[in-house]
Amino acid sequence: MTSPSAALLAPDDGALDLAAVVKALSGSFAVVTGGAQVVRQARLDTFDHRLRDAGLVLEHQVTAAEGRLVLIGPDAVTTRVTPVAGLSWPALAGALPEGALRDALAPVSGIRALMVTSEERRRVRRVELHDQDGKTVARLQLDEPVAKTSAVPAEVRVLPLRGYDEAARRTSTILAALGLRPASDDAVLDDVPPPASPDRIAPAPVLLAGVLREFLSAMQANLPGLLDDVDTEFLHDFRVAVRRTRSTLKLGRPALPDEMRSRWEPAFKWLGDLTTPVRDLDVYELDLPVMSGWLVAAEPADLGPFAAHLRRRRTAERRALVRGLRSARFTRLVADWEPALTDLADVDAEGSTVPTAGELADRIITRTFRRVARDGGAITPDSPAEDLHSLRKRCKELRYSLEVFSGVIDKAARKQAVTDLKGLQDVLGRFQDSEVQRHALRKFAEEMVTDGTSAGAVLAMGELVGHLDGEQDRAHQDFQRAFGRFVRPSSTARLQSLGGRG
Repeated sequence: MTSPSAALLAPDDGALDLAAVVKALSGSFAVVTGGAQVVRQARLDTFDHRLRDAGLVLEHQVTAAEGRLVLIGPDAVTTRVTPVAGLSWPALAGALPEGALRDALAPVSGIRALMVTSEERRRVRRVELHDQDGKTVARLQLDEPVAKTSAVPAEVRVLPLRGYDEAARRTSTILAALGLRPASDDAVLDDVPPPASPDRIAPAPVLLAGVLREFLSAMQANLPGLLDDVDTEFLHDFRVAVRRTRSTLKLGRPALPDEMRSRWEPAFKWLGDLTTPVRDLDVYELDLPVMSGWLVAAEPADLGPFAAHLRRRRTAERRALVRGLRSARFTRLVADWEPALTDLADVDAEGSTVPTAGELADRIITRTFRRVARDGGAITPDSPAEDLHSLRKRCKELRYSLEVFSGVIDKAARKQAVTDLKGLQDVLGRFQDSEVQRHALRKFAEEMVTDGTSAGAVLAMGELVGHLDGEQDRAHQDFQRAFGRFVRPSSTARLQSLGGRG
């Protein structure tokens, strides 16, 4: 039996035949059709498709009479409608009117903005299905594009009513018999073949060029949202791609031409440095609600001047960031990097001394693991902070090596190795972040005193610094336990096997 679906498409994504739909349903229901209404309809989602992945459909529908948000749940039964006016996109869920729709969306979209993924004029018609007693037991919405060139096909949406699930299932079964099929974004995605992974015997530069090209694509995809300041994750994901590029260039030095070290490593270091100030300020702003919970003597309102200071600093730093990303230097970097990757992948393996992808993977994973094990084993409760910071960098190198060479090492073992490493990285990250944030907060407080901020704000920030002192001490105490788990025999054997030494 066919279950109710959020949307059904006509055969070959063609037009809907209302007469055929009514005729087929009339054998089981009394069918009442409403008049057609033209709606300007925008489909909304986050850049990374969080709503779609959660099975949600969000539409902003505007008619001559009203504007409204419509959210349809994954069960195709839960539909929430909220009248809205004056909304513009992109927008965070917090900008939506209070109510059930916002409450349902906010945990899914999180800190990502809702954006328009498609927009067009649609012809919408409601159809009610009544039982023999005249009760409405199900509703249909027939949704067709006004323009013949629409990329979004006509669809029928089955809208069940609570207590009448059987009627909705019967309706879906009848429509399926007409040739209508469930809409599925995933089916479209499944048609796209995954990128091919190089063999272990392929030249290492071929593998490196492939992963570097993926990172470049991520930078290019996130750049428009970064420049428009749509949400903080565009800058974060851009920086992740830059950081992975820098790590890949460093890890791949044994197989890369000298130009990669002399020209491109400094170029991407400049790009990483350019994006750091705004991202750091974003992190402080995002963490303010958590920091407020650390206060004991002070009140959360005492951090208001700090929040205002962060916003002013971010505005100034963002201007510098945008200038850099719109500069000739950045434009030239991207324009020259693409052909450089093409040249890198064009390696003649015949008679070459360049290592294979498998050989480089084994060498790098073995070397980085040995360094982590050596440096971590030398740390004691009396070790200075610099030793833990250095180990954190070593762990990041090992993590990146497992990611870069994921296509030529055992998938299951790699996944477990990353899990083993993550516990150690979390402790080292807490230690590093506490120290960096503690120094930054002191600097911010000095700037705010110079600007004449209130004593209450400075005292509240002092409490935050004290909390971070304690958190760093706790992370230091947790280190030996986390490192012990990481170097336990099973974990060590796994990483040695991934490095070709098993």
